[in-house]
Amino acid sequence: MRLTQKQIKAITTTFKEIFKEGEIYLFGSRVDDSLKGGDIDLYIDTKDLDDIFDKKIDFLVSLKRKIGEQKIDVVISRDKNRPIEQEAIKKGVILDSKKLRVEKYLNECKKHKLRVEKSYTKVGAIFPITSIRYENLSDDEIEAIDQYLFRFAKLQDTIGQKLFKMVVSEYIENIDQLAFLDILNNLEKIGVVDSAIWSKLRDIRNSISHQYDDEPAEMAEALNSIFAYKDELLKVFENIEKFYKAKQ
Repeated sequence: MRLTQKQIKAITTTFKEIFKEGEIYLFGSRVDDSLKGGDIDLYIDTKDLDDIFDKKIDFLVSLKRKIGEQKIDVVISRDKNRPIEQEAIKKGVILDSKKLRVEKYLNECKKHKLRVEKSYTKVGAIFPITSIRYENLSDDEIEAIDQYLFRFAKLQDTIGQKLFKMVVSEYIENIDQLAFLDILNNLEKIGVVDSAIWSKLRDIRNSISHQYDDEPAEMAEALNSIFAYKDELLKVFENIEKFYKAKQ
């Protein structure tokens, strides 16, 4: 879908300001990521049809103030047997800024997960590692370990910094005012994550960043831990994904 997060938020916010109920779809060429250019084609499915012409004008004027002058075509629901309405419903995407952000983060995590698993297989023969083995790693082995650590960190950050908040925001308003520990406790209550496991994952991650090459025993222990906890991290993501799909 070729809309920015700013555009999606502007469209959904303006829709809610003008119309009392319903859904708004993006359809047409902008749905296809492989294409370029094209108008922003929007379909508004609503029963709030009083003064509909004025509402359509108000919607367009307000939206263009937010996103600038662009070619925007709006179709209002009138008869779902019309070909254009059928196309919008069947091929279009319902614009829900929060839902789209969650799906974006889930897709990011899926990519990181695959890369974690791929890099994990490359370092499998190295672990568990001893301090002596650590001091004698080849350049290729160091590069493979660094790649695994990088992918592990990317997945952990996307889950902890993005998905956790999105899940908890389903139940609690003003999520930005909550401390991370409060977010974690709420996630544990709904069975998405074991707070002790996540705290352990954070501690392991921190231990890597605070170890140095002149501390081979401590570094080897930290690396062994982050290697051993790969499945726990993937399980957290899988739990979030199952929880999200169950809510749809």
